[in-house]
Amino acid sequence: MPLPHAQLEIDFSVASGVIRPLHGVNLGPLMMNGWLDVSAIYKELAFPLTRLHDCPYAVPETVDVHSIFPIFDADPQDPKNYRFAMTDDYIQSILDTGSQIVYRLGETIEHYTRRRYHVHPPADFAKWAAICVNIIRHYNQGWNNGFHHNIRYWEIWNEPMVQPQCWTGTMQQYYDLYEVAAKAIKAFDPTLMVGGPTECSGVPERAFLEHCRKSGAPLDFYSWHVYARDPIQIVELARQHRDALNTAGYTQTESHLNEWNLLPTEGWQFNSPEKNPDCIRRACEEIGGITGAAFDAATLITMQDLPIDVANFYWMRDSFWGILDQYGAKRKNYYAFKAFRAMLDTAQRVKTTPNDAATGYALLAGLGQGASAGVLLANFRAREANFTLTCKGWPWQGGAVCRQYLLDYDRNLTLVDEHHLEDCFESPWEGNATLNLCMPAPAFCYMTLTPT
Repeated sequence: MPLPHAQLEIDFSVASGVIRPLHGVNLGPLMMNGWLDVSAIYKELAFPLTRLHDCPYAVPETVDVHSIFPIFDADPQDPKNYRFAMTDDYIQSILDTGSQIVYRLGETIEHYTRRRYHVHPPADFAKWAAICVNIIRHYNQGWNNGFHHNIRYWEIWNEPMVQPQCWTGTMQQYYDLYEVAAKAIKAFDPTLMVGGPTECSGVPERAFLEHCRKSGAPLDFYSWHVYARDPIQIVELARQHRDALNTAGYTQTESHLNEWNLLPTEGWQFNSPEKNPDCIRRACEEIGGITGAAFDAATLITMQDLPIDVANFYWMRDSFWGILDQYGAKRKNYYAFKAFRAMLDTAQRVKTTPNDAATGYALLAGLGQGASAGVLLANFRAREANFTLTCKGWPWQGGAVCRQYLLDYDRNLTLVDEHHLEDCFESPWEGNATLNLCMPAPAFCYMTLTPT
């Protein structure tokens, strides 16, 4: 029986905006307490934004408010009460790669079973907000031997709805903390972007939006998280969150998906109290393997058409959720980001058909500043295995050289075909050509087109 077939079309003569760099990450290039530095990979992939959450997993005593201001009873206006050095160096390692920062003000998730140490509501919200303002002063205005990094995004806490691992208080206490801190930060510098609540329950946090509306708490960006089995879940949630923001009157508030990744087949079972090692291993292999790679490529494509302003993959660092293993070597999902980064060299997006995540595959195409074109096709779960791409509206005369790089079970973005298309295009925007490839799910293909 022949394999199912899909007909796709790319029209290079119809502009469709630009390919947006939505491939931000969580955590920087330093890992294993600084022993492992993957700055070269960081630069190669050109992550636009790095979110600072769970950083102590990689380098302890960094970023978290208690790490910088360890004695809460101390005077927040006395520079001697702050410990900035390790976070200074950690942030600099990120900036040195060309990435900008989303700074999460709060604490790293705590999975300890005996007790929780730092994820409690602060004893004094106004004092906590003053500490946060001084952290901002240090990194943006040079206070306390600081810097002028111009960090724009400041996020207040992480996933307060995940209790007690992230927050031991009530949601109303979080709303109140957000209000106090957001107002203090905007009073200090109105140009900064303040946001939260890092919603992760799968539905818009409408009570938070209502509290902000009634209290006048500023909300420049609304952050949310999802670990999904299929990119279609991200499509649905992105629209739900945007609709909730618009309904609440926050039409100009940015939508930040600043944690996303594949949810393994066994769900969150790997995170159960028993912590079954075999289940953890299976989850890790699925996230970093062929399934995760195809999912990541499809998601990076699909997000181009979603009401998402910023996205951050969770996470950059070694093993489990990351794109590198414990040795710093590249896992299969690394190549999804490599292919997407290459697409940004042909960032003038052009029309592709169909353009619907429900198909199980995703297509992206663009033109470069010179005579070049790029195509990224991801097959995450579609039954179709044979794809015919009809390319029309060529932007140059003559033929083209097509190079196809495939990621599947056996290959990691390996060049599998290089051929010349017919020299039949007498003038720009005329003629068409057909590209064929066999690509059963899960897999993806990156293609380059250059003039003969």
